[in-house]
Amino acid sequence: MKRAPALLGAFSISLLCGLSSLPASALITQPNGTIMPRDSMNGEIQLYTLFDDRGEPIDYQADGNNEPSTFSPLCGFTAELVLSQTGARLGVGWYNVDPAATAPPALADIHEIVPAGSPVGTVITAADIRNDPAYAGGQIGFALLAAQRHYSEQRWNEVCTGCTPPGPWVTAVIYTSVATPNAFYVAFEDGPVGSNPGDFNNDGDYNDYVYFFSGLTCTGGGEPCETGLPGVCAPGLTQCAADGLTCQGLVPSSQEACDGLDNDCNGVTDEGDLCPESFVCDRGVCVQACGRGEFTCPPEKACNAAGFCVDPACAEVVCDAGQVCRGGQCNAPCDGVRCPFPTECRAGVCVDPCSHVTCESGTVCDGGVCRPSCPCTPCPSGSACEEASGLCKEAACLGVDCPAGQRCDMGACVDTCAGAVCPGGQRCVAGACVEDPDATGAGGEGGSTGASLDVGSSASAAGPAGSGGAGGGGAGGSGGSGGAGGGGGGAEGGCGCVVAGAGSSRGAFVAAIALSLAGLRVSRRAPRGAGRAPR
Repeated sequence: MKRAPALLGAFSISLLCGLSSLPASALITQPNGTIMPRDSMNGEIQLYTLFDDRGEPIDYQADGNNEPSTFSPLCGFTAELVLSQTGARLGVGWYNVDPAATAPPALADIHEIVPAGSPVGTVITAADIRNDPAYAGGQIGFALLAAQRHYSEQRWNEVCTGCTPPGPWVTAVIYTSVATPNAFYVAFEDGPVGSNPGDFNNDGDYNDYVYFFSGLTCTGGGEPCETGLPGVCAPGLTQCAADGLTCQGLVPSSQEACDGLDNDCNGVTDEGDLCPESFVCDRGVCVQACGRGEFTCPPEKACNAAGFCVDPACAEVVCDAGQVCRGGQCNAPCDGVRCPFPTECRAGVCVDPCSHVTCESGTVCDGGVCRPSCPCTPCPSGSACEEASGLCKEAACLGVDCPAGQRCDMGACVDTCAGAVCPGGQRCVAGACVEDPDATGAGGEGGSTGASLDVGSSASAAGPAGSGGAGGGGAGGSGGSGGAGGGGGGAEGGCGCVVAGAGSSRGAFVAAIALSLAGLRVSRRAPRGAGRAPR
């Protein structure tokens, strides 16, 4: 924007949203009642043109905000000058934000980072700020370096005392990027403002200096959340948005497969013809169906129409999607289950949610989702960053190394099994839910191979298949849990079916997985998630 010489000063643009939520989108109203931004129609590039050129479906008027006003530089933060329509050549500096301050930062406390005269395309990175000895480690603001300083914290801008009611001028408009997650545009005017209603010496198009900030996480952002969608589409991460925090999904829907997951996010797991003829999909594995050919169920079980060996009370019961039958009643598979930390109940099984998650550099798995490692993003109040794991943990537990089967609570190591309630047919041992040799049932009964929707009266939807075998000496696991005894050479359950002469290697394999959970170090996960015992 072209104008008379008296130009602005420091305008602060902070980098990690410091608000618990973001305000709703609205037109910017100045203290004198003027609505902005507006098209100056002076031949300069306007904001709407900039957004169109960058593929951003942003309404330059309706989507403008004057918040968030403070941010924090993350490890992946960048700031790029994307538009400058002014004859002025002003530098930009940053300053440490002090929430308790009663006056704007002094000029000596504003540290120049983009020199005057820098061209469009100049990029600021987090390292430029985080490596500066003056950086206090918290939130910062940016300042346009001129005679009159303007701030993103609107409280520091010049107050229009002659306006009714009096209030500080809005000298920057902030937009949430649609094309790039956790990114913002900050557009500001560089002309002076004064104490009277007519002292906004700018044309209101906010195209003098426009910065694009990426790599931001607002307060409450980056947290695991539920999208409200079923299946694999359910988990997400909270992200900044103009009208508050939103939950963005992490996994898109895909073609259904026999893997124990609702891949197509329609609320039904492993539905359809996913297996070869005479096989059924049971707990994510294609197994031989009972009642077809030589495959029959044990005497204590009945073969239902779907080809599963079930408790006779469940043979004619049809449960809704996502439920299991126990003793003739339909229940959610995780009802009553409280898994020992860090495992969580998924489809009736206590599993480590991060066991099959691979995160990119700079992120760490927490509760089954990848989020920025804590050296790069602030920890919630009461938590502190354990830099070795990249996870936020209870401050009193920093440096506390608990042995296997224990977790840290308020600075002390306690039994991970305390308060845990394992799925039926299992008990908590050394911090993991494993097959219970004292569970009721006929010795050596081959159970269902995994997560069928019909299980025994005291069954776990999680029980491994055929872990005892027909000759097992231990007590048989109920329903979906095979015999927990150590006998070998007996019959193995395939979908709860008896296959003469088959060994129990699959049951032993599943048991080994469960036991391996006992060796997890508590420090590698931040406490999170429902269906989990107190931590």
